[in-house]
Amino acid sequence: MFNLNVLKKFAPVLLTGAMLFGMTTVAGAATKDPIDSVTLSLNYELSNGMTKSDVDVECESDGVDTSTVSSITNTSYGKKPKVTIKLKADSDYTFKGLSKSKVSISGDDATVTKVSASTSSCTVTVTLPKIGTTDDTSLEVSDVTWGEDDNGVVNWEQADDADKYEVKLMRGSSTKETATTTGTSYNFRSAIRANGKGTYTVRVRAIAGSYKGEWTESEDWDIDEDVLSDLGGKTSGGSSSGSGSSSSSGGAPSGSSSSGGAWLRDTNGWWYCNADRSYTTNNWQQIDGYWYFFNEYGYMKTGWLQSPYSGKWYWLSTDSNTYGRMLTNQWVDNGRYYVDANGIWNGQTR
Repeated sequence: MFNLNVLKKFAPVLLTGAMLFGMTTVAGAATKDPIDSVTLSLNYELSNGMTKSDVDVECESDGVDTSTVSSITNTSYGKKPKVTIKLKADSDYTFKGLSKSKVSISGDDATVTKVSASTSSCTVTVTLPKIGTTDDTSLEVSDVTWGEDDNGVVNWEQADDADKYEVKLMRGSSTKETATTTGTSYNFRSAIRANGKGTYTVRVRAIAGSYKGEWTESEDWDIDEDVLSDLGGKTSGGSSSGSGSSSSSGGAPSGSSSSGGAWLRDTNGWWYCNADRSYTTNNWQQIDGYWYFFNEYGYMKTGWLQSPYSGKWYWLSTDSNTYGRMLTNQWVDNGRYYVDANGIWNGQTR
């Protein structure tokens, strides 16, 4: 049992010791040196869709232990990326009191927009220059060329920041087909089949967000009767071996259908007038149990079709008894290609 008198005798000594210990602790805390300024060395690869791995940061300022890129936002073409950088202090230093004006950037161009400092850590937000400029080449398309096989395919080089491409088939000064693709090639075989002989060029431009690059044009391709015949188009000597157009020839149904609409035909081809007098454009429509595709003008297409939505290839019948229908589970185009149950060419050939 404690002796109360002894405890009272030593109480002042214990209290003095506790006070001294507390003062020592406070004095120890006060010995952390403030980090008065920070210089970040920043290097980055500015590009559409860039990630934090495209940004390198280093800091050799006194008192800073580590510096890392924790996130990046606003990385679309035409925007200014925002990069968040995390700093850690050495054990005997503190970021307390560090302001935005005391943080500077070396290396690649950037602006410090926000600084949030605590004792042991600091968050710095920097803003990079806009991705893409008016004199930038990141949306420049080059080497637009026709394929060597004379099969209607056009190819081009990847533009650095492109999300997709707009492609136009021209015969002379007239636009015959316009398409959008995320790839670096496009097959205009069906459109050339449809439009016949003439001198064709292709124009391509890159698109990133709402930004569009300049048009780049291919060399001329002269389509004579021999080339048109190889492509399966209609020549002066006879009927098509597989037209990819909305040609006025063929045995598409005429008159009324069970859906209440009607097949109609003019000098440009077949089209389908719905019961409400509307018609489908640039899309599929199922009519009497069969699928058909109608171009941007509402005319039924035949032959090979690359879907503007999925990029898959389909065969739309050129035979008089099934004209325009999407065929399934069979060999098509003179028995050379196989389309599956969904009408998609699966790459099988013979």
